[in-house]
Amino acid sequence: MVETKSLFQRENDHLLFDDINLEKEIAKVYGTPLYIFSESQLNNNISRIQQAFQKCYSNSIIAYSVKNNMIKGILKVIANELEHFEITSLGEFRIVEQVIKEHKKPLTIIQTNLYKSDQLIEKLLYFPELMERKFSIAPCESILAIDSYQDFQRVEQIAQKTNKKPKVIVRVNPGIKMALEETIFASAIPSSKCGLIIKDTQPIIEASDDPTISSWLSKRKAPPKKDFAEKVLHEINDSPHLNLVGLHGHLGSQVTNLDYFQHFFHVIAIFYREMQEKLGKQLSILDLGGGYPVTYSSSASPPSIEQIAETLSSELQKTSIYPQLFIESGRFITASAAILLSKVLITKENPMGGKIAIMDFSVYSDLLDVLVAQWTFESQLVTNLPQQNTKKTQKANDWQLVGITNDTMDRLNPRKITCQACGEPINPSKERSFPRDLKPGDLIAIKNTGAYTTCFNSNYCGKPKPAIILLYKQKPRITPLRLCY
Repeated sequence: MVETKSLFQRENDHLLFDDINLEKEIAKVYGTPLYIFSESQLNNNISRIQQAFQKCYSNSIIAYSVKNNMIKGILKVIANELEHFEITSLGEFRIVEQVIKEHKKPLTIIQTNLYKSDQLIEKLLYFPELMERKFSIAPCESILAIDSYQDFQRVEQIAQKTNKKPKVIVRVNPGIKMALEETIFASAIPSSKCGLIIKDTQPIIEASDDPTISSWLSKRKAPPKKDFAEKVLHEINDSPHLNLVGLHGHLGSQVTNLDYFQHFFHVIAIFYREMQEKLGKQLSILDLGGGYPVTYSSSASPPSIEQIAETLSSELQKTSIYPQLFIESGRFITASAAILLSKVLITKENPMGGKIAIMDFSVYSDLLDVLVAQWTFESQLVTNLPQQNTKKTQKANDWQLVGITNDTMDRLNPRKITCQACGEPINPSKERSFPRDLKPGDLIAIKNTGAYTTCFNSNYCGKPKPAIILLYKQKPRITPLRLCY
């Protein structure tokens, strides 16, 4: 595991973030709220996930998932370390293309969306040739993940028209059981809109050494006629216009149950081996998507990236397959590399006990996952810290941090969600303790805000979008990537 120091360090009565004084060097210059990213932490996160998978399976490649954070300055930092980028749209393609041109560095683009416009498909097909001929950047490469039967037909038609033979992988949905109460972004369940379901699970069950597999991998209630993995794989393999190179799968986002990873890897690995035999073709790539979790709350204990990598390695060894492994990571790389720095505007008493601090951010525009995913982002007081031996504020004086808009849901603590299966709270809502009472002007750092935040920024209620600052390792350290607008 990569050993790193904490991004937060105390200096006298205030906190530093990545050795930068948040009040004097950031807030007084750029205002609040604003996101602050650390180049050092981005690099540390990349190193950790690379080491975790390459230690367990040396032929592993990390691809950055652009959709979670598509700020060009962040992508340029990541492009210094990684050579593969996963995109879902023409807009993301254009940003990655800009990074390639500015870096003069060849990259591989993996396109994974359900729908690909004609324009995007054509750009991906011409992309390697264009980069080499016009900009002398080579070898660039594009890989298209086929998500449905019609998607296959459209890509094949454009490939035939352009006389290009693109590399394609087929997105497979293993259709395993997952509890949506704990994995709301599940992508590998039978009802998922993503990927092509494995229609016949019986060969996988028979080939499995897991005696419980029938309880979490069931027969299909309504087997599709065209949109299933086996059919599309056979037709692509027979097509003279497409080059089938492997399989793709995606468990979900922020998956915190290690059993789900094991089940997912188990089915995909067996299916990969079975399809190689049925197709009479040696596949070369197994792209296992993302979903690798981060720790948003100190009370949570998701599996580590090292545990997930070891689980995957075990499943690959059991099936004796040795593909080039692609791991798509977005949240794991960016989430812990940023904070949202916010200011207390005013405070008020809570008639139910405790107090309320009205902040200058809004969860609607700045931290949407509080509403969508019901996740808890931890917070820390930055300024005018009391002496370290001072006791914490008593529970009666605990604080609620709420957003600036007049919407009752605009609050940092999500509503309580209880697991239907076990009755235990999944994200127990709680008030927040600080080392002293809050007052107007105090700065609060909201942690782990680098993923799925800036991409959702809006001007809800006319509120300007927060600025974005990147802290480089070398001077000049403080670089604005976007000013408040």
